[in-house]
Amino acid sequence: MMIDWDALLPAAPQATTAPRPEPTPAPPAGDTTSGSNAAPWRDGDNRRRCTDCGNLNERGLCLAAHRGEIVASGTYTPVRDLLRRCEGFRPLPDDPDQRTAWDRWGTIYGDPATPAAVPPAPTIDPKRGKDATL
Repeated sequence: MMIDWDALLPAAPQATTAPRPEPTPAPPAGDTTSGSNAAPWRDGDNRRRCTDCGNLNERGLCLAAHRGEIVASGTYTPVRDLLRRCEGFRPLPDDPDQRTAWDRWGTIYGDPATPAAVPPAPTIDPKRGKDATL
């Protein structure tokens, strides 16, 4: 007995004679040296590049990392053109939005004034030498 596998397949879609629409071109690569923070294709995207940050020095080092404000090496050199929400972000003087990282993205990193943002310190059991909450 032979199984007709072609009969079990769904019918092929009919070819359309209508021309396909041309794909829309990708937005042009942003000029990171222009100082423009919000490109038209980034509406609603609140991430920033390190080149838009006042904590990036002329050698490409992150001053927030150097001061210990973010968890990174003191000689941290970030990828400059990567969009991110960095907790050490400080706007440039010509940025129309002068809010700091905590004011912009405080809900992402947790509000430091909220007790839920800070985990409770472990209670060490002196007899076991381990965390008593485990």
